[in-house]
Amino acid sequence: MQESQRFFYLGKDENGAEVSYKNQDLTTHALIVGMTGSGKTGLGIGLIEEAAIDGIPSIIIDPKGDMGNLLLTFPSLSKEEFLPWIDLQEAENKNQSIEEAAFENAKLWENGLLQWDEDKGRIAMLKNSAKFTIYTPSASYGKKVNILSSFRALPQKVLDDEDTLNMLISSSAATILNLANINANSLSSKEHILVSSIFAHFYKNGKNIGLEEIVSSIVTPPFDKVGVFSLETFFPKEKRMDFAMKINAIIASPSFSSWLEGEDMDIDGFLFDKDKKPKVSIFNITHLGDNERMFFVTLLLNNLIVWMRSQEGSSSLKALIYMDEIFGFFPPNSNPSSKLPMLTLLKQARAFGLGIVLSTQNPIDLDYKGLSNIGTWFIGRLQTAQDKERVIDGLVGIKGSEFSRQELLNALSNLKKRHFLLKNINEEGLKIFQTRWTLSYLKGPLSKEQIKNLMGAEVTSQPKTEKAQQEKSTEQNVSLNFVSNLNQRYFYKTSSESYKLNPYLTCSAKVRFVNAKKGMEKENDIHVQTLFLKDGDINWHVEDITSLENTPRNRSDFGEISPFADNNKRLSALKKEAIDFIYKNAKVTIQTVPSLKMEAKINESKEEFKTRVEERLDKMYEEKYEELKALYDKKHKVVEDKFSKFNLKLAKEKNDVQNTTLTTVVNIGGGILGALLGGRKSSSISKTISTIKSANKIKKERDDVKNIELEIENIQNEAKEIETEFQTKIKALKSTFDIANIDFSEITITPRKTDIYCNEMFILWREI
Repeated sequence: MQESQRFFYLGKDENGAEVSYKNQDLTTHALIVGMTGSGKTGLGIGLIEEAAIDGIPSIIIDPKGDMGNLLLTFPSLSKEEFLPWIDLQEAENKNQSIEEAAFENAKLWENGLLQWDEDKGRIAMLKNSAKFTIYTPSASYGKKVNILSSFRALPQKVLDDEDTLNMLISSSAATILNLANINANSLSSKEHILVSSIFAHFYKNGKNIGLEEIVSSIVTPPFDKVGVFSLETFFPKEKRMDFAMKINAIIASPSFSSWLEGEDMDIDGFLFDKDKKPKVSIFNITHLGDNERMFFVTLLLNNLIVWMRSQEGSSSLKALIYMDEIFGFFPPNSNPSSKLPMLTLLKQARAFGLGIVLSTQNPIDLDYKGLSNIGTWFIGRLQTAQDKERVIDGLVGIKGSEFSRQELLNALSNLKKRHFLLKNINEEGLKIFQTRWTLSYLKGPLSKEQIKNLMGAEVTSQPKTEKAQQEKSTEQNVSLNFVSNLNQRYFYKTSSESYKLNPYLTCSAKVRFVNAKKGMEKENDIHVQTLFLKDGDINWHVEDITSLENTPRNRSDFGEISPFADNNKRLSALKKEAIDFIYKNAKVTIQTVPSLKMEAKINESKEEFKTRVEERLDKMYEEKYEELKALYDKKHKVVEDKFSKFNLKLAKEKNDVQNTTLTTVVNIGGGILGALLGGRKSSSISKTISTIKSANKIKKERDDVKNIELEIENIQNEAKEIETEFQTKIKALKSTFDIANIDFSEITITPRKTDIYCNEMFILWREI
C-alpha cells in the first residue's frame, strides 16, 4: 500500500484490490452498523488510525471501553510489548503460559500486518503522529475532566445564531434535570422551562454560569416573569425550593466533587496539545451510570457545537468525532438530552470540516432524521430480518448500483466477519470489502488498572499545590549572588540532588512585524540572552523560555555573576544592544505559493497553510476533472452513437445476406427441378442467369458485412484510445495538482526598531 494524505486505507475487496476512502467524504458523516462480532470495533479503530496518521485529531466517546486499544501500539511487535496485556485466563484456557501467549499474539499481529501490506514502520508512524489520551470523567484512574467550564459565556457567533442558541439553552437545561433524574418534557415541564429561562438570561447577557448559580437562581431567579405569568404564579417559591434542593443534593454530595477536577472541558485542548500536535482523546464512560453518561455526553456535544460555531468553514476533514455505541443517545421515539445536539452536529458539522462517525448494532437505534444526514454506511453482519430490511430500504435504487433487492438481501445475509457493504453517496454504486488488520492490538475492553497504568505518568504528574511550593521554599538553604537591580528566575532541566547554575542576562521583548502592503501584522514575544559570568564576553542569542521557577531549589550552586549586574548605566547600554540584536536578527517568514497566488496568514503555521493549499488544489482538481470528464463524455457519446449506428447497419446487412441466400437457394432448386421435369429451356436459362446475379449479390452483401464488422472493430479501438487518453490526462491532472509538485516560497518580514519593546531585563539562572 502507498500512504496518501487524502485517502484512508480501509481494506481489500473480494478481488484483492485495495479499498481506499477519501477522507473528505467523512464530512458527510458515517454509520457503522453490525451485530456483535461483525468487526465494527476493528473498522472504527482502523478509521481513527488512518485519521491520526493523516494528522487529523479525534474525539471518541467510548461507552464500551474498547477504544482504549488505540494506545496498545507496539512498534517492535515483541513478546515483551504484548506481555502486560495478555489475558491470563485466556492463556490458561489454551494451556499456554502467559509468555507463550504473548509470543503467539506478537506473531499473529506481525503476520496479520504483512498479509495486508503493512509493517512495523506504520505502527511507529501511528504512535508518533498523535498524542493518545484516555479520559475517565469523575474517575481517577484516567484523566479527569472538569465540567465547570461547560456553562461559560457563549461566543458572539453562537449568540447571533438563534437556532443554535435555543438548542444549547434547551439541551443545557435538560442536562441539569437529567443529572437529578428528573424526566421533563421541554414543552410543558415547569422545571425545564425555568432552568431554560435561567440559562437564556445568563447566556444572552454574556455571563458565565456555574452549578452554584443555577441552584441559587432556581430559588431566586434573575427575572420576575416567565412568559406572560408572574414568577410566583408560574412556579411558587416553595416548590422552587424543593426543586433546588434536589439539584443541590446531587452537586453537594462528596462523590460529585470528582466532576470538578481535572482538565477543563476545552475542545481545542482535546484536539491538539500545547505543541499543536493532534490528539486522539478517548472518553471512557463505562464506569458511569445511565444518568451520568447522558449528562456527560450532552455536555461534551454542546461544547463541540460551541467550538464548531466559532471555527471558520472548511471543505476538508479537520477533526473526527466517533461514538462507539449510539444506542440510547439518539433514539427514534424519545428525546433524551443528547439527541438535539447530536442532530445539530449531523446537520451543521460538514460546513466546518467536522466528521461524525456513529456505531451501532442495528439501524433502528437511530432517529430517521439522523440517517438522512449520514452519507456513508458501513454495513456488517446483521442479526434480524427487520435490521436487514431497514438497511435495504436505504440502499435500493442507489445511483450506479447493480444490486436488486433480493441480491442485497443475499449479500447482507452472507457477509462474513470483518466484511462490510460500503455505501458512499459521494461515489456511485456499492462495494463489499474486508477490513484491514489494525495497527493497534485489539485486546478488548481495558480494566481500570490497565487504564491507570497507561495514563499513570500523566495522572501522577499533576502540578504541585501552592502550599507544597511554599513548604519547599522554606527548606531552601542556598547561597546566591544578590543582584539588587534585576529580578531573578530559575530554569532546571533535571531532577537531582544538586544543581550547578550559570547566570544569563535576559531581555524579554515584544516585537511587532508589519507588512503594510500586504496588510500583515503580527506581534511576537522574543527572549534574547547572553551568558553573564564574571569577565565573560557578551554574545546575544535568541532562546525559547518556558517552565521557569521563581525560587531556587535546594542545593543549588551559582556561578559568579558579572559586576555589570549592579551597574545601571552599563545595564542600560546592554538593553540597547539587545534591542539592536533583535532588530538585526528577528524576522517572520510567510510561506507563499506563487503559482496559486496564495500566501499564509501571518499567524498560520506551515501545517495549517499546507492544509489550505491542499484544499485549494483539491478544489481545482475537482473542477478540472469535471471539465475533462464532460469533454470525454461527449467523445464517448459520439463513439457510442457510431457504434449503435453500425450495429444496426450490421444487423440489416446480415438479414439481407440471409434473405438473398434463401432466394438464391430457391431459384437454384427451381432450376434443377424444372430441368428434371422437362421445363422450357428458356425458362431454365432465365433462372440460371437470375441465380448467378443473386450469387453475386450475396458476395457483395457479405463483403459489406465484413466491411461493417471492420468498421465496428475500428470504433471499438477508437473508444479504447479515447479511454486511454482520458486516463493519461487524469494522471497528468493529478500530478499537476499534487502538493508534492507545488513550489513554495517565502516572504520575510523584519521589524522596525521603533516596534521593538524590551519589557524586562532579568537574570535567568540556567542549569548547566
